[in-house]
Amino acid sequence: MPSQDEYQATLAEELEVLESIYIDELEKISSEELHIRIEPEEDVLPLLFSIGLAPGQVPTESVEDGSPSPIVLSLRINYTPEYPDAPPNMSIHVLRDKKGVLGPVISDDDDDDNIEYTASASRPAVDELQSGLDEVAQESLGMSMVFTLASHLRESVTTLIQRRVQVIEAEASAKREAEIEAEAEKFRGTAVTPDRFAEWRIKFMQEMAEKEKKVEDAKMSKLSAREREDYKKSKAKPSGKQLFEKGGTFEEDDADEEGVQEVDWSLYTRDQRERERREQEEQDELANRTHILAFDEEDDD
Repeated sequence: MPSQDEYQATLAEELEVLESIYIDELEKISSEELHIRIEPEEDVLPLLFSIGLAPGQVPTESVEDGSPSPIVLSLRINYTPEYPDAPPNMSIHVLRDKKGVLGPVISDDDDDDNIEYTASASRPAVDELQSGLDEVAQESLGMSMVFTLASHLRESVTTLIQRRVQVIEAEASAKREAEIEAEAEKFRGTAVTPDRFAEWRIKFMQEMAEKEKKVEDAKMSKLSAREREDYKKSKAKPSGKQLFEKGGTFEEDDADEEGVQEVDWSLYTRDQRERERREQEEQDELANRTHILAFDEEDDD
C-alpha cells in the first residue's frame, strides 16, 4: 500500500494529465472524485442520427451542423487509498440516450442541468460496459489507469452502438419485408389445384342450377297450361351440345321422329359419293332435256 504522500502525488500527477486531455469533459468534484464526460467516436454519430428514420429520409441532425451526440455517458471515479495497486471505485451513468440504444430513453432534453442520472444497474448494456472496465482495471494495476479506463469506455460504447444499430436496422428491414409480403399476399390469392378447382366447380354448378331453376319457375308461372306443355316438349328435345356429346346429329333425331330410314354415310367412300353425285346430275340433266323436247313438240302440234 503506498504512503499518503505517494498516494497524493500519484493523484496530483494523474489529475494534471487528465486536465490537459479532457479540457471540457473533466469535472473535479473533490481531490478524490472525478467525473469524465464520455461520448462515442464521431464515426458512429451519423448512424445514431439515422436511427428511427424511414428509408430515404434525411436526418435533421448531423456532425457538420454541430448537433450534440445522442449518447453521452459519465464515468465517475472515486479513488481509494490503495490506488493504483487497487482499482478505483467506478460507475457509469447515462446522461443522454435520445435513441434508446442503451435501453429506455431517459430524456430528450439536451440541457445537462435538466438530465436525470440513472444508475448502470437498470441497463444491461451499461452493465456490459461496466464489466469491460473492471477487466481493464485489473490489467492496469500498479499504474495510473483513469485515462486508460476512459479511453476503453469510449471505444466500448462505440462498438456497442455499431452492434446495436445493426440489430435495429435488421429488425426494421425484416419488418418492412414482412409488410411488403403481407401486402403482396392480398393480391396473390389462393393457389389453384385440381382438388380446389373440382370443389369450386361443384359449388359453381350447384349455384348455376339453382339460378336456372328460379328463372325457369318464374317463366313457367306466366304461361298457360298448354304453353307450359309445349315448352316442356321443347326443353325435352336434346340440344346440339347433348347430341355432340353422345355422337348424334340433328338429322338422326329428325329421322327417328318421322320414321325415315337413316342413311349410313360411313358405308360410302368419298369417291363413291362423288361418282353417285355426278351420275345423279347427269340423270337430272337428261330428264330436263327430255322435258324440254317434249314441250317443243307439243308447241309444233
